[in-house]
Formats: sequence, C-alpha cells, structure tokens
Amino acid sequence: MLLDKINIPADLKHLAVEELPQLCEELRAFVPQTTQRKEGHINASLGVTELSVALHYTLNTPNDILVWDVGHQAYIHKVLTGRKKQFHTNRLKGGVSGFTKRTESQYDPFGAGHSSTSISAVAGFAEADILNKVRRNRIAVIGDGALTGGMSFEALNYLGERNLDVLIILNDNNQSIDDNKGALSVSKNYKQYFESLGVNFLGSVNGLNVKEVVESLNSALGVNGPRCIRVTTSKQFPKAEKPASSGGKPETTFQTVLGNTICKLGAQNEKLVVISPAMLSGGGFGAFQKQFPERTFDVGIAEQHAVTMAAGMAAAGSVPLVHLYSTFAQRGYDQIIHDAALQNLHMVFCLDRAGLVGEDGATHHGTFDVGFLNTLPGVNILAPRNGGELEAMFNYAVANHGVWFIRYPKANTSYDGALSESFAPKPKCLKTGEGKVVLSFGSVGVEVQKGLDELAYAHYDIRQLKPLDESFIDELASNYEVLITVEENSPRGGLGDTVGSILHKNEHLGTKLLTLSLPDKFIEHGSRTELLKDCGLDVESLRQAFLLA
Repeated sequence: MLLDKINIPADLKHLAVEELPQLCEELRAFVPQTTQRKEGHINASLGVTELSVALHYTLNTPNDILVWDVGHQAYIHKVLTGRKKQFHTNRLKGGVSGFTKRTESQYDPFGAGHSSTSISAVAGFAEADILNKVRRNRIAVIGDGALTGGMSFEALNYLGERNLDVLIILNDNNQSIDDNKGALSVSKNYKQYFESLGVNFLGSVNGLNVKEVVESLNSALGVNGPRCIRVTTSKQFPKAEKPASSGGKPETTFQTVLGNTICKLGAQNEKLVVISPAMLSGGGFGAFQKQFPERTFDVGIAEQHAVTMAAGMAAAGSVPLVHLYSTFAQRGYDQIIHDAALQNLHMVFCLDRAGLVGEDGATHHGTFDVGFLNTLPGVNILAPRNGGELEAMFNYAVANHGVWFIRYPKANTSYDGALSESFAPKPKCLKTGEGKVVLSFGSVGVEVQKGLDELAYAHYDIRQLKPLDESFIDELASNYEVLITVEENSPRGGLGDTVGSILHKNEHLGTKLLTLSLPDKFIEHGSRTELLKDCGLDVESLRQAFLLA
C-alpha cells in the first residue's frame, strides 16, 4: 500500500502524480476504518481527500501556512502529517483532537474549532511575513459552510484592499451541518463576488480529481496577490457502520424534549419563531421546521446576524427562540447586550451544549456563558435539572416578557412531563437536612442528588441564577453552617460567585461557603463521564467534597 510509505508530507514528493489517485482511495478507506466517531466530521474530511493530498504534494509544509476552516475537515491532513499511527485515538481522551490544534502539530499553524476565521488568520500571517521579510505560501481552505459567516466577509474586504499575497481555496460541498444558506450559495456567481472585493477568482476545479487539483494549485501558486480557487467536492459518502443496538427504548435527550416542547408551543402561539445559525438539525428542531417551515429561519453560520435579526422580529411582535450553542453564543455577545438586553425585548435564547460536551473538546465546551451573561442587567438565566424542567422553563419564558437564557447540556435526561402551569423559576427544595445545604444549578443537580444519597444534608435546585433572591440566601445562611454550590460552568461569575457576593454584602461572616465548578482552564476532549470525574463533578467526587466541607 502506498499509504504505508507516507508518514509526513515530504514522503509524498517521492510519488508520481499518477500514483496519487490510488493513495486517495487508500486514505478514503483508512479514515472510517480507523475512527467511527462524529460521522459528519468524517464525511467532511473524506470530501477533501484529493484536495488534502494535492495541497501537501504541491506545498512545502510546515513552512508554508495551511489553515483549515472548519478544522474538522482536516482528518486526511492529520493522517498525512505525522499522526497516522495515533489517528485511532481521534476524539478520545488524551488522543488526537477532532480539530486542528497548534499544540498538537507544527503542521497545524492555526486552530479552528468553529468557522469563518481562516481568511483573517492568513491575512495576519501575510502582514507579519511582510514585517519579518518572510517569503512563503499562505493558504486558507474555507468550506463546510464557513463562508456563510460574517467574519469571512470582513476578512475578504480587508484582503482585497491590502492586496495581500494569499490563496483562498473555497471547498464547495454545499453543506455545513445542514444545507448551506445565503445568496452566494444560491447564485454561485463566485467570480463577480470575489473580484468585486479585489480578490482574483481563478475558476473552479473538480475536487474529486486529484490530478486536476494539483494542476490548479501549481497554476495558482504562480500568481501573486489575493486569489481564490473554488474546489467542488462532496460530503455524501457511505455511513460508517455502527455497533448493533441492544434494543429497548432510545434515550431521551434535552434536545428531543426541546423539539417536542416547541412544536406544542408553536401550535399554541403563531407568533413563535425559531432562528438558528446553521444548527437546526443538531439542536432538535427538525420537527418544528417540518411543521412550521415559514416560521423557521436558518441564517447560516452567522451568530451575530441571528441575534439581531431575532431582535428585529421581537421588536415587530414575534416571539423568537434563538438557538445558539453555548460556546458560540459569545460570537453574538455584543448583539445580545445592545440589541436584546438593552432594549428589553421578549426573546428566548436556547443555549444548547452548555457545560461539558465531551469529545469535541476545548473549542466546544459550553463553560463561559453564565459568566458573561450574569453581568447583564435585567436578563433571566435558567438551567433545568431534567427534561420536565426544560419543558416547564420554555413554557414559562414564552409566556412571560423578558430576555431569557435557558442553558442545557448535550446529554440524556429523564422526562416525566412538564411541571404545573403555576411553575415559577425559583429554588426548589429536593431534600431537607441539617448542618450543610447544597445548591446546584442545572443538570449537574442529578449528580448532586446521587452524591447526597444517605447523607443528612439539604439540597436545593437553583433553577434561576439571575435574578437570585437575596432573601433566600440570607435565610439559608441563618439556618445552615455550610453552603455548598455546584455548577457545570467556569467558576467566575456563576452561582458560587453570586452566593459569595450576597453573603459578603449581608455580612454572614459565620457561614462557610464551598464552591464546586469546572476549573478555571480550557478543558481538553474526552467522554462526558471522564471529564466530569476529572473536574470533580462526578458522584463520588461530590460525595467526598460534601463530607469534607
């Protein structure tokens, strides 16, 4: 096999161009055989097999700068750049990341866990190279929907004005998670678009023909200034085989509960609309989209636009549900402040993938939303412990004016129907006790319940973090010697900080406070179970912390 001889890109130089199609076929078989994790990412990478081979065949990496956007397109790239023997650890704890990562390899000059960053990044490399008098190629591979993001348009506008020597490769596979959106993906008038921004459009090439791609790259590398090649590929490949199911009922997830809930709400309230930045299917909105297509809006990978468009709809009388993955909500933070919170519009934010997301790793863990939202005046921050609470919270938020943030994990959950119509998002006593009281926020409360089993301490589910009733904390401080907070988010600005500030403000000097949260660091990838244990939020770690507090 040719692949046996390829360990680093320099090894490709020993092959004749006529041998590259065979190598591509071997690579396209190797990846799904070696890892069956994250099917969408596998197919995105298989689509650029020929492009990955052609790039490393023609370039001089790692000296030449090659940035993948989104980074999950880079599986073939990783196999070709010294990670073939480790690739079976892809997305496993301690193993190869599912995205490009600077600390993992010198062949990954820039990390990319989300999208639309590559053109800005290579513009930065180009400007630095001018200052440092460095001559090399700089290539941005942007695809899998990444060109729908507004940051890429900002970068193109800058690139053309500065006439920087950068090659942009548009991987056009017609998809991100769902089908691509936007006028450019519909019109396909790439030449007019790019050249109106000062970027030389060099034409299109069949991305599944490695010889044609090599020829096109060699030609493009001989041209100076900002230029672009469109490479047409596919994301449709045979699905990796999955282990046979053991039978029984499928697990209920927070996402499926949300999907069922909003369908019921949509039938009751014709003003309800859903806005998502290219994450509809991943968020469980398929049934709502099918039932109410005219009230479902996929705006592409454009969180800023999603938030402000939703704010405009709210100002016009609609009730928007804005779906954002927690880790990507920070992209729309300015809009959340100025267009939603400041105007006190009626908007409900679905903060999906809050807390630890597992194998997607540091770029995707939803750890920061509580800290940056808790500073905003007048907003409401909620987190359900289970599926029933999730349904109740969305019913309540849709029925009551305000800016609502409901954060929930990518995880299985119990679901026994909604809470009563009289539900109010206030602390709920789950267990009475004495001496110590545990306050949990969100789904980690289930782990807390198990950790408190057979212990004599009290437990409250803090379903709404903001606003948090100070009199409630005062009462707890008067009745318990120790308060313990547990939350699945970063320590700054969360439940622990909020409770601590209330205790300090109201001079509860004799009350001991223990705060348990995710650590103040970027957390690497691994299974959710593994990471909860590493962070001290698994059942046994919690039990020991409660006893020692």
